[in-house]
Amino acid sequence: MTVTLHLKPEIEAGLLAQASASGMALEEYLLFLAEEAALQAPATRVSAQPTREEAVRRMLEFGEKYRLTLGEPITRKILHEGHRY
Repeated sequence: MTVTLHLKPEIEAGLLAQASASGMALEEYLLFLAEEAALQAPATRVSAQPTREEAVRRMLEFGEKYRLTLGEPITRKILHEGHRY
């Protein structure tokens, strides 16, 4: 199959740089990307938006890292403490 792509100059430049860094010609690199995308199972593809479970996991990790809990009372002093700096 033959496909024609009309790329913006900045996209073309980025792809050329990536192809060059990979030691491939642009056509070879684009074919590699297309084949890689086609062979990935839909569930393993990287999504632009995280799943709900991933988002919740990240929030929980953030809370643990910064020792945040919903059980602590939030006071006006704590809310505005950051404005002093």
